[in-house]
Amino acid sequence: MAFPDTAWSEMFPEGRYIFYEGDYPELFAEHIMRKHGFDVRLSPDWGVTYPGCDFTTYAFHCPVHALDAIYGSGKYPMGS
Repeated sequence: MAFPDTAWSEMFPEGRYIFYEGDYPELFAEHIMRKHGFDVRLSPDWGVTYPGCDFTTYAFHCPVHALDAIYGSGKYPMGS
């Protein structure tokens, strides 16, 4: 039995909290602002280094209107 394709926006109608996993977070943030009209840098978990960690995490809430184009497209290095 085949299942129809389901868009991320259908599965998460309120948007989704996701992680950027690429090497250029500032370029990504600028691109998303220009192309999709929201600023990922406003998320409280964007650019956070937690105590005891040697890396910085870049997480943000992706609104439903941009979810398929950002998370579902494969264009960007996204985590879950």
